[in-house]
Amino acid sequence: MLQAYLNAENLKFKHSLFRKLILFIPAALILISLVFIFVGIGLGGFSSAMVCNWCMPIGSLSVMFLCHLVNNKDQKHGYRTLYSLPIDLKQIFIAKTILIALNLLIISLLLSFITVIAESIVSGLFIALSHSDYYLLGYGLLWLSLLWQIPFCLFLDQKVGFVAAVIINLFASAFGGLFFSLTPLFWFFPYSWPARFMVTLFGVLPNGLLVNGGSRLILNPGASALLVLISLLTSLLLTVLFSRWYRKQVYRK
Repeated sequence: MLQAYLNAENLKFKHSLFRKLILFIPAALILISLVFIFVGIGLGGFSSAMVCNWCMPIGSLSVMFLCHLVNNKDQKHGYRTLYSLPIDLKQIFIAKTILIALNLLIISLLLSFITVIAESIVSGLFIALSHSDYYLLGYGLLWLSLLWQIPFCLFLDQKVGFVAAVIINLFASAFGGLFFSLTPLFWFFPYSWPARFMVTLFGVLPNGLLVNGGSRLILNPGASALLVLISLLTSLLLTVLFSRWYRKQVYRK
């Protein structure tokens, strides 16, 4: 049943900006990272600048833009396409969440591929390919740490509007990455999870510099596994919570 809802949601965005963002976001990230290198901010190199910008705050902003485009598709028609059909609105919300998550996964895979290309230019093809599985794992876990934002941003966009939601996400992502990610408080502030994963998996600090090997800032395998579990549970919990809210909210409108 969920597959049918997912297919229906996917058909709504054929040849739309929602699909094009899969390419636009990595292209924008490459350009921003090159600018950082040019002005001397990305001192850890291009790959470090790219993953740092992705964690703070391009990843969160990408989630926000994708969520807004998904919400706007139904809002533009005053939810008439939902009222007129005998459908489960909770399933609709879950399908929207999965669709955004899949698009974000494709973007993450493209970023890992771009990192391999960049590293092959800098360090040689053999070294880059030998680390390709590590880059794939790194961006995969960064994707996982962003998943909880999808149901939250679908809710936030409807509740406070696009501009206010962008400002909130931008501030929270930067604040979490810069101030909480390197302290024990990062466990309690989800916006800091991507930055802490970045430090652990890529060895890049929130300021773009490389972390020293053996630093206490690098999570051990047990703590990393726990953070993965917390990220998954938070994503599932928020999806269930806001899918119930979505059903009531749309009926109220």
